[in-house]
Amino acid sequence: MEDSFINTVVKLHKTKNWRDIIQNYHDHPERNKLLWVYPSEENLDFLKKSLADLKCDNILSIGCGSGLLEWIIGEATGFPLKGIEVDGVWWQCKYAPPTFIPLLFTSPELDKDTISILQNGGTTALLFCYFNNRPAFENYLNVFSGNVIVIIGPGEGTGVHTDPLPFDDVSNDWTLYKWQEVRSSKDFICIYIRSNNNARNEM
Repeated sequence: MEDSFINTVVKLHKTKNWRDIIQNYHDHPERNKLLWVYPSEENLDFLKKSLADLKCDNILSIGCGSGLLEWIIGEATGFPLKGIEVDGVWWQCKYAPPTFIPLLFTSPELDKDTISILQNGGTTALLFCYFNNRPAFENYLNVFSGNVIVIIGPGEGTGVHTDPLPFDDVSNDWTLYKWQEVRSSKDFICIYIRSNNNARNEM
């Protein structure tokens, strides 16, 4: 059966009309078929300014799924963006949802190419959106050489669990720098810096 919601978003993607996607479909009943979080332009401006202030010049998204969020962020902010996924078989099969950015595939144990990207991530912001795998999260952070991570996920009382959660769910190696709610959704964008970084801790 034809999926009009997905087809509409695919058409908007082809014409680079990210604004219509976030303005018109953030509360669509089928929105989670492609994306859990639909940021507002204010959220995207917040992310752009915060990462620029922290001297980041690109974003690497871990577990990016379809890549729709990453494409929106890239179009809105101008930051070069890559997405990593572990299940290459699924995302390349005919039953998978459409993808909106080229995906880099790795194994759950991290292959040498992914490790190299992480180890050379000095100006990279590492993004986790609705991530739900604590051991994998720790593995990525253990290799990552950069100073900035972004966690997007649900706040308390939403009935949705992620691992890590956006607040107070990282080691003491990381300090909360800034945060902002996504619209009034009880989802939050939390930006963390390494605790030995000189960037200002601000809420």
